[in-house]
Amino acid sequence: MTIFSIIQLVIFSILLLNTVHLMPAFGRCLRVAESAFKSGYLCAMLTMRLARNILGLILVTASTAPNPDIHAMVPKGILLFLVLAVVNVVLTHYLERANIEEGARF
Repeated sequence: MTIFSIIQLVIFSILLLNTVHLMPAFGRCLRVAESAFKSGYLCAMLTMRLARNILGLILVTASTAPNPDIHAMVPKGILLFLVLAVVNVVLTHYLERANIEEGARF
């Protein structure tokens, strides 16, 4: 095994475990959330994280595919991965801002 294959295997394993870990969180966020607005933010954040992890799993395996057409799609997949990460950051920022505003009201 080359070092590149080992790195891909480690990335794939981490993304797979993180994706499996996120699945039960959907049920918890709907039961525990105080308001529908907060629940919507939490579910959107979890959906973005899950989509990002699944796309990462696909990209790790696609980068080793023997087909050159699949290799041509990998940069577009990386761009989509980054867009999902930015959307997740924006949702996290707005959720934290809403939590700070709620805490300041007493």
